[in-house]
Amino acid sequence: DLRTPIVGTLLVLENLQNKAQNQSDGKVMISQAILQRMIQSSDRQLNLLNLLLEAHFNEAGNIRLAQQPIALATFVQGVVEDLEPLLTKNSAHLTHLIPSDLPPISADPLQLRRVFENLLTNALNHNPTGLSLTLNATLCTKDIAALVPQTESNMICCTVQDNGVGMTQAQCDRLFERYARGNSTQSIGVGLGLYLCRQIIQAHGGQIGVNSTPGQGSTFWFTLPLAALSQS
Repeated sequence: DLRTPIVGTLLVLENLQNKAQNQSDGKVMISQAILQRMIQSSDRQLNLLNLLLEAHFNEAGNIRLAQQPIALATFVQGVVEDLEPLLTKNSAHLTHLIPSDLPPISADPLQLRRVFENLLTNALNHNPTGLSLTLNATLCTKDIAALVPQTESNMICCTVQDNGVGMTQAQCDRLFERYARGNSTQSIGVGLGLYLCRQIIQAHGGQIGVNSTPGQGSTFWFTLPLAALSQS
């Protein structure tokens, strides 16, 4: 969580530095959009630090949520744009298939961003470069019962799919435990990212899991309540 905004900002700064070195006066123009993106990343990092301090004094099951109606497709597009430098660095291709006409969900935007960022950066960290990622979401129906156990109506099911190295069932079974880490040599985390994802999704009243086969990639899924359901 703490590394993601730093990595994105460093990549932008390094790119600006390279451009400045090619200028005779050593100067480079910075657009307002880039400055705003860097400010937003710094704000999120500060919020994460505050959350880390809060987590030190609270059980994970008592995550505080500030839920509001969220248009998922637009929200996820913002997350993807912020992670673009990291995707480019890893030569990864991401396909955003979340329909824009889905009904709004009820979620805490900061906590939900943590879930998407954790799942996407986790996929990049545990797979070779050139990964293909697909984001999608649909209303929970009996049609996806094979993917999501105990499927509930009035929920949205989100999926983050990759074509990476995949995992065994034994790895999948313990992936969301505290301090569980992948066996990839690229893994440098402490094993809290997916554990926190589970705590956040469960705090929203949803479920989270993964379906994977070695050599055939992985599909992480999680469910979130519709805004209308939450307000009723």
